[in-house]
Amino acid sequence: MAALTNSRNTPEMADEGRIRVLGVEANTTVFLGSMVAINAAGNAVPASATSTTANALKVIGRADYVVNGIPAQNAVNNPGVAGAIQIAVRKGVFLFSQDASITTASVASPCFALDDNNVTATDRASGATVQQYAVAGEVVAVDPSGEVWVDFWHQATPAA
Repeated sequence: MAALTNSRNTPEMADEGRIRVLGVEANTTVFLGSMVAINAAGNAVPASATSTTANALKVIGRADYVVNGIPAQNAVNNPGVAGAIQIAVRKGVFLFSQDASITTASVASPCFALDDNNVTATDRASGATVQQYAVAGEVVAVDPSGEVWVDFWHQATPAA
């Protein structure tokens, strides 16, 4: 493709790309309101940590609803083949629990998913040699409750 030489009508994704519909991984349950990641196969899974290998998950947002399912239903694909059911995942700024490592000094810094409900300030446990936690998003604020407002629109990859 060549560079533009004139103006262009550039299409925009519906809902500004805020909602993505993904197939759920086989034998997996994704709870509504949880942090959702995609695995190497491109299927939705709960955000989680790894222990001995680098974390290949990519956190993409909050589980919003099951597509063509009953409202307020968790995405239960167990048993089930990958993609047998779908879940809508929403980007935005959402409130999640944390491990007490995130303070107001962490605002505008990346945070990482310990699991599908908790974030932390570092990408690995003390002494770990690989990145165990996937980038969740950017810390927007620490709520008076101690929970963290996470911006899932900004998920910069941390420096190695």
